[in-house]
Amino acid sequence: MRILDLGCGDAKVEGATGLDNVALTGVNIVHDLLSFPYPIKDGTFDIIYLRHVIEHFDINEINRVINECHRILSNHGKLNISVPHAFSIAAYTDITHKSYFTFNSGKFWDRSHSKSYYKDRVLLWDLIQIDSKVNWFDWKRYRLRKVDLILSALMNNKIKKALKNKQNPSLADRLVKKYSFQFVEIRWTFRKAI
Repeated sequence: MRILDLGCGDAKVEGATGLDNVALTGVNIVHDLLSFPYPIKDGTFDIIYLRHVIEHFDINEINRVINECHRILSNHGKLNISVPHAFSIAAYTDITHKSYFTFNSGKFWDRSHSKSYYKDRVLLWDLIQIDSKVNWFDWKRYRLRKVDLILSALMNNKIKKALKNKQNPSLADRLVKKYSFQFVEIRWTFRKAI
């Protein structure tokens, strides 16, 4: 399995080739994500990770990065994208964030979505999973951290259940908005369609 971690920083996915614009420990390819094409051949990787990267770009830049991922993924390869939820505090803590997302935002890159008529996106993706991870309070003291882990897990399970509710597609987003979460991570998994 050939894995690429785009914008890996110093926390590269284990077993992956890391690409970032700074020569940090673990970075194998030093290259700016907004300089196209990447120095990678077509169809080279089976899995690509974009973990907390695309929120730093505007929509046109995001589309270009996702299009480049499509080029360098093998047929039926997977693209894993993680972003902070727009209603969590962490989405606005980092002043370099330019774009904000809800769970349903990923559907705009899915070729079967009702909004797939937007022609400025590559529509050769199948959204195969939407997932979440919650960190409710971000307490640092040991005992409080244990309580936070328990409460975060309970809310994460509630959000995951809401994500499966086809009759109420925005329920998970409304749950995140209702509670003041420190951090909710959205995880989308796309499959490259041919």
